[in-house]
Amino acid sequence: MTARQRRASAAGNPTWWASRAVRSASVSLPSDHRYRYRQEFLAELYGMTPSEQLHHATGVLSRVWTLRVALNDPARLLPKEATMAKPWRCRLRLHRWQRLRNPEGGWYRECRDCGTQQDASGSPPSMAGPMS
Repeated sequence: MTARQRRASAAGNPTWWASRAVRSASVSLPSDHRYRYRQEFLAELYGMTPSEQLHHATGVLSRVWTLRVALNDPARLLPKEATMAKPWRCRLRLHRWQRLRNPEGGWYRECRDCGTQQDASGSPPSMAGPMS
């Protein structure tokens, strides 16, 4: 029997302990989401080897509190998600500038990726009046 065949035969139904672990993880979730996530966690165990099931179950158990916070208060995570949505070059302040003209006839620069703007002097545009 080859290694691939052994792996395929070892993979299949979830072990009792992995099933119990992911079921217990779903208990801490809000009641209106609990059944859905329990079914998802269990479904992901099918077709895994016992060692993969152990890795998956410990990952679910270690991250269930973060999932609970996200389900209870989704607005709490938005600022961090907005930061992570910025392209990596812009987070390092390596913007890709393009030169644009404003309606008053002045020039300014805008990042092609994140939309950050600078006036002609290289500083961020002031909020008080039009850029020149």
